[in-house]
Amino acid sequence: MSGSTPDVLFVSKPLAAPWNDSGKVLPYLIAREIKGVSLAVMTPRGQPLAIQGVRSEELYRQAWSFTVPMRDKVGLLFRLMTRSLPPVVHFFFSPNGPTSLAARIVRWRHPGVKVVQTLMSLPMGGEAMDQGIFGDVVVAWSRTAAERASDVIMRRGINAKVVHVPPGIDELRPMTQAQKSAARASFGLPPERPVILYAGDLEFSTAAFVTAATVPLVLEQMQAVFVFACRPKTAVAEAVSRELQSKLAGPISTGNVRFMGNVNAFAELLRCVDCQVLPAETTYAKTDLPMVLLEGLSAGVPAIVGTGTPMDELVQAGAVLGVPSGSPSALASALIGLLSGTGRAKALAVVGREIVLRRHSARAMADAHAAIYRELLRF
Repeated sequence: MSGSTPDVLFVSKPLAAPWNDSGKVLPYLIAREIKGVSLAVMTPRGQPLAIQGVRSEELYRQAWSFTVPMRDKVGLLFRLMTRSLPPVVHFFFSPNGPTSLAARIVRWRHPGVKVVQTLMSLPMGGEAMDQGIFGDVVVAWSRTAAERASDVIMRRGINAKVVHVPPGIDELRPMTQAQKSAARASFGLPPERPVILYAGDLEFSTAAFVTAATVPLVLEQMQAVFVFACRPKTAVAEAVSRELQSKLAGPISTGNVRFMGNVNAFAELLRCVDCQVLPAETTYAKTDLPMVLLEGLSAGVPAIVGTGTPMDELVQAGAVLGVPSGSPSALASALIGLLSGTGRAKALAVVGREIVLRRHSARAMADAHAAIYRELLRF
């Protein structure tokens, strides 16, 4: 870096398109919206981030999403160890042993630097969380993550502060009926039937299988269309997608189920459906409050989620409906009740949108981070 030293360095995945990974999108939104704090961020070579006042360290070979190759991780660690750092360094990664060890080594190398860490996703087991706390300030996206981090800090006697910052999004505007009809036509979806979207993972929870098992139960009661719009990120996910399509061959042949995979105009698809479902028993490998869920709510799309996860706070707030995560019958009953034309879907959509716009704006998220940085920079 040349010139004056920024206040804060973001250590994250490369901040560059495609914006299909919350590990990139959330730091980007903070960098775009923050006021009064100067930042440096990490980007691919030749792709500086075009945000005024934000400086780019062009470190990565490509705009990696989901998984950063080991070669780039080693290059990142070498940069952190061998060059000067700003007064505050902010790590955006999920708790795990290797990452936490690397961060502790960086802290040892730069003892005067204050460290913020964001728990991008809760780990499956307690051991990773126990080993994963290394920051002076720990940012948690959900109340559940904040409670788990606070428990680790108390049990292990760690000198750290936990701050709960709800994840922020860019608002998606609800569609008019005419806009919805046009969007559905572009995706080959019927204009009148209820359309139900599953856009969760294929690999780390049972949510896709629960949704698939719900399909025949719902079709017994109404002529709906289920859309599976899931990006297969690994070979395992590809295999799961093939298995699900085999199980649903019948309703696929009748047009009641569509598998779309990666959708380029995903925001348009999300805005034109009648309901989003995410009956997951874990949010592992996702943001605690998944961004696709929040974006759909902002667009006036009601949602049904599995209980027993960090998403419970949205259920408790009245933003979404909650059902037992492993129960296709419970999900089917909730869907039929919501989409039966009684006005429940519209009422839930209004409340969900209001809550998301109030609690989950990108600006509010950035303001909360600015407050954290200013407090650290005073010392």
